[in-house]
Amino acid sequence: MSVPVKIYCTDPTPRHEYIFSLFFEQLLGSTYVYVESAVNAHLNYSTELSATLSCIPHGLLSETSLRESLQEQIEFKCWGGTHGFFHTGDGAIPFDIFSAAFYLVSRYEEWLPYEADAHDRFPAEASVLTQNNLLDEPLVNQWAIVLERLLLENNPELVLTQPTFSYLSTIDIDQAWKYKNKGFVRNTLGACKDLLNGKWTDVKERLQVLLGSAPDPFETFGWQHALHKKYDVDCHYFVLLGDHGKYDKNSSHTKKAFRKLITELQAIPESNVGVHPSYASNASPERVAIEIARLTDIVGNSPTTSRQHFLMHQMPNTYDALVANGIQVDHTMGYSTHVGFRAGIASPFFWFDFRGNKVSNLCLVPFCAMDITPMHYMGQNEKEAIITLCKLVDKVKAVNGNYVSLWHNDSLSKDGRWRGWRTVYEEVIKYIKT
Repeated sequence: MSVPVKIYCTDPTPRHEYIFSLFFEQLLGSTYVYVESAVNAHLNYSTELSATLSCIPHGLLSETSLRESLQEQIEFKCWGGTHGFFHTGDGAIPFDIFSAAFYLVSRYEEWLPYEADAHDRFPAEASVLTQNNLLDEPLVNQWAIVLERLLLENNPELVLTQPTFSYLSTIDIDQAWKYKNKGFVRNTLGACKDLLNGKWTDVKERLQVLLGSAPDPFETFGWQHALHKKYDVDCHYFVLLGDHGKYDKNSSHTKKAFRKLITELQAIPESNVGVHPSYASNASPERVAIEIARLTDIVGNSPTTSRQHFLMHQMPNTYDALVANGIQVDHTMGYSTHVGFRAGIASPFFWFDFRGNKVSNLCLVPFCAMDITPMHYMGQNEKEAIITLCKLVDKVKAVNGNYVSLWHNDSLSKDGRWRGWRTVYEEVIKYIKT
């Protein structure tokens, strides 16, 4: 039986429990126990002096409220091949990595006042990681690796086991088809709009697709399945089932072809289907229950996974609505405008609810790369995007983390601005697998 990590910590709180569980159970594959004295500990997490490996507390984990002034104390410095903040001493662990990790994964800064973007979301530019050019570093995983090394150097009897690197492809279905299965009215209005804007090629393409002489550009699911099977890739789909609106434009959930597509995706052994709560649902949480019911009716069981459409997210309202409707795992944690690690971590973690100062049962799976980011926000071509994304893969592999990508069925098409970009998707998968 493996020896648990013995921690000397005076007056542990739910915040201590949350972050110790993340480090020792999830990232280092061990268990931990509290001991009465620093002399008998593997790790001394207190202000008491001892010869034991020590990390002096910053104080954040002993607090029970939020404070804006905390952000003023964040200053990154190089340490152990990574970067740390909340400097508390000059020993082997000069930073309180536990408080720092708590600040990042709890999304502390998203609970504080901030200037929202055009969609009322927390912008990447407001993040302390972006402001310090460290958004593309999985800092929490890096700290765990340094901690593991220090613990084993001082306590060879410990057995610590990091998780293995993994890859998950996630694909959002915002519009299963560009023209098909959208009804006469929507297609007529779309054709009129194209005519008024002089988009003759689109008018011709629409007619060809609707007459059955050409495939719908967004119908890329067969290609996806063949690629995933070739490289043994697990894929998680998130399907938009909200009512039609300005930002919610999928086919109706009543369309037979749409329902058939969803059931076919759910039947693929290496695939899973979750709900993609609509843009409108962020302002009307009751819509989440309606959209989950629609997916339940189609696949025969209630979904437990989700990702917000447009990455619409507000702390804590969004998560409240998901938890209330039985969602157990959410994949919204990331940015559309920047690649990298929104929570400073490349591993799943649980949502911490500051209102009750407790950990919830909602697991958050962060993604680090979205299809639109290199092309639109970074202005890269396909070759440059492949380099950018493969560098991220290397950083996740280096910490035995989870590399999660976000694409759409239309971004894997050969349509418009996405022409040639399915190559990026395939090349990154090849790099991961080979």
